[in-house]
Amino acid sequence: MDYRRRFIEKHIRDLCGSFGAVLVTGPRQAGKTWLLSQMARKFFPDGMEIVSFDTPSEIDEFRRDPELFFANHPGRLFLDEVQHVPDIFPYLKREIDRRPGEFRFFLSGSQHFPLMKKVTESLAGRAAVLDLWPFAVQEIRDSEVSSAERTLDLLADPFLLESMLGREYPCNDRNDVIPSMFAGGYPPVALWNGGEPWFESYRRTYIQRDIRDLSQVGDLGMFDRFVVLCAGRTGTIINKAEVGRSLGVNHKTVDHWLNLLETSYQIERIPAHHATSTKRLVKRPRWLFADSGFGLHLQAIRDDRALLNAPHFGSLFESFVIMEIRKLHGHTGRFWDARFWRTPRGLEVDLLLPFAGRLTPIEIKHTAAPRRSNLRSLNSFMNGEKDAANHGIVISLAPRVERLTEKIYNLPLGLLLNGP
Repeated sequence: MDYRRRFIEKHIRDLCGSFGAVLVTGPRQAGKTWLLSQMARKFFPDGMEIVSFDTPSEIDEFRRDPELFFANHPGRLFLDEVQHVPDIFPYLKREIDRRPGEFRFFLSGSQHFPLMKKVTESLAGRAAVLDLWPFAVQEIRDSEVSSAERTLDLLADPFLLESMLGREYPCNDRNDVIPSMFAGGYPPVALWNGGEPWFESYRRTYIQRDIRDLSQVGDLGMFDRFVVLCAGRTGTIINKAEVGRSLGVNHKTVDHWLNLLETSYQIERIPAHHATSTKRLVKRPRWLFADSGFGLHLQAIRDDRALLNAPHFGSLFESFVIMEIRKLHGHTGRFWDARFWRTPRGLEVDLLLPFAGRLTPIEIKHTAAPRRSNLRSLNSFMNGEKDAANHGIVISLAPRVERLTEKIYNLPLGLLLNGP
């Protein structure tokens, strides 16, 4: 298999100069092991040993005698799947402190919150933590990391948008959007055409192995149905009571299962924005299914017509676009604290991105001709948040970067998918 560069490489290299360890977390099969093993060979030619805790023998070697384990592996180490040995972190702290100022460890793992807790307890200030998501479309199309950084700069800065006015970035459903949504970003599908058989294998592995590792789920079949329901509700505020009734489980079980999906990077929570407003606003989070390809597989949506005619296509499309922005942020080391805004009367801004103390409100529209009626929510938000938001963006299939009003710009989806 050929190695495909990831945008996050540059950020990892920079962090190696400041920390004793770099931990890369993310969903299983996103490419963490392949990325770090290639970086180990490329940037540490004097040697970095790789130890995978994905096998009982390696776990047993560490647990039998941790002191002897590190004595037998004295140099730089890439420790893969460290979630299987959570008791290793105090020993990593000791090893890093023995050689202050020296980079020692690459670490990888597939469980976000448990690993973050261990790092906070033992490796605070010693380890940098990064999330690796499945491939962004720009990565699949082999763009440079500078392209991703420039894309995010355009979202933040209206003066940069002004300099781009009139440029065109064509994009259509059949050639660009639909194939990318079906492929998702997992390397075996997005790069190597693994398709439906791979997704089904991933589904079974995730339910039968990862969930058992994370928590005692009594009825895995019921949990599988829950995952399917969440895939079909991507981009929405999930009604926990309704989901619980349909599955015959209580509210606490739904909360617990949502936490499992978030911990294993299958869904992304987008909190509601309400802190600076005195208006009555919706405060419950939206949930995005993280990988569009896996989500469509779970819903048995198999072809273009079924996808475009799906009654919830708008939510599927919005989730796909937001996750592309999320991946660009994570893989370039940009801060991510996205929100959405919604009123009880139905006005909604799909995404609010903080930049330097201000907010960029973003609406996502599956149309090649945005109309003024599409801007009602953006205008309402900007009028109510004049001190925080001085410009807004519509991401659409319209190919040209242009002003829709004095303060609202169209940013073509083609630019987001291919870079500027």
